[in-house]
Amino acid sequence: MPMLLVAMVALFTLMTAGRWRSGIALMIVLAAVQDPIRKLTPETPGWMTLATTPVFAALIVMSLLRTRRWWSAFRDQYRAISRQLRILAVLCVPAALISATYSAGSWMLTLIGAFSYSVIFLALVAAFHQLRHVNDLRRLLAWYCVVHGIAISGAMLEYSGALPHWAVLGDDALGFNWVRMHAGYTVNIVSGFYRSGDVLGWHAATVCMLSLVLAQTGHGTRRWGWLMLAAWAAVALILCGRRKMVFLVPVFLLAAIWIYWQAGRATKAWSLLLLFALPAASVYLAGDLLDEESNQLRYYSETSYQTLDSLETHGFASLADTYRQSGFFGEGLGTATPGSHHVKVDRPRVWQESGTSRVLVELGVPGALGLGSVMIALGLALFGVVQQNLRSRNLGAHYGAGMFACFVANIGSLVVSGQILADPFIASFLGVLAGLTLSLARPELQGGDSRTLEHQRAVVAAARRLSGRGY
Repeated sequence: MPMLLVAMVALFTLMTAGRWRSGIALMIVLAAVQDPIRKLTPETPGWMTLATTPVFAALIVMSLLRTRRWWSAFRDQYRAISRQLRILAVLCVPAALISATYSAGSWMLTLIGAFSYSVIFLALVAAFHQLRHVNDLRRLLAWYCVVHGIAISGAMLEYSGALPHWAVLGDDALGFNWVRMHAGYTVNIVSGFYRSGDVLGWHAATVCMLSLVLAQTGHGTRRWGWLMLAAWAAVALILCGRRKMVFLVPVFLLAAIWIYWQAGRATKAWSLLLLFALPAASVYLAGDLLDEESNQLRYYSETSYQTLDSLETHGFASLADTYRQSGFFGEGLGTATPGSHHVKVDRPRVWQESGTSRVLVELGVPGALGLGSVMIALGLALFGVVQQNLRSRNLGAHYGAGMFACFVANIGSLVVSGQILADPFIASFLGVLAGLTLSLARPELQGGDSRTLEHQRAVVAAARRLSGRGY
């Protein structure tokens, strides 16, 4: 089985080297098959979780070689982001020196940490050049939803117990049996074909969110197909047993409503809520099938109040403890990066799990402030592009609004826990969503209700003005 995965990785890497724009679609496939293959492999080697990395590397290298002005075109369009990225690189030098000098092999921690932070931004710039037409964006989102819409079916198969001895379902093959303990009952964490409930939950939530975007922009019977897929994903999301993943969807809806409201397109916000009625109904019907005494449903209904507590405890209160323990410059780049525990070198023990505390303990105060500035510049740029496209009624406007809302939901989740970024595909796909949204300001992707040359020039000029103001 490992040779099958190796062969797929080698083939997909070569295909990406030949046509770099196919790389994202190929990574989507690898992300769906890597965990089932790993579960069928003796000793379930951990390197298999990195299957998408060679394809991603080929995507970045070939996009850089074959795209004119790869960095400068992005820099000219979004000067604030590029400026903050350069400042961040300088501010991270102390953190890199600290982790590289702990012991003989601690430089590996520095490389792991540098890769984990850079992957999102490398994916962002590559995705900025990805599209040649808005229809390419729809096809890419549809491909992701279909591939992982099939993969999340493992949640239903595992929960139903229809195939109890199938090694690709659940965590037994990996030597785990994850449960959540609560007063009087336990909740089994369902992972399906994926390696953990977190990964299943993230993909189920993302399929649900992006399927709603495709339904909103679709027509006729195809719209119903995407709504059914969103409903299917919503049920798998409830089964995963991970509250932080379930809350991605309501945060996405709130963010989308706010985005449309700010653009003066309130009717589109209400239409999105109406479209969500089918996935919501599917969860209600699934609840009847699971029975009111289902521990899965009981967990969500009885512990929903803990979400804000987790946000306060892990997202913000942990910052003070981290500063007291690790000081102004932190413990060094890569010391708290998910997966770095596999590197057997001398280094300080860290406990930080949330995204905010991880950044502070690794980058220290200078790096944390630098990364915060990058994220503010990125958020403002995304908001500016989406607002301009919605107001100009461009073809990609609703895709941009949906992807931006999805990005916002993920940032909120990462404040509570950053462990999901241990998956290279998920980290890169978040960058892809942001880069695709930013690319909607490119001149060749403009067009809408009024397609005159003057209209297109006005939209591009407005986007650049926003960029000049800090976007």
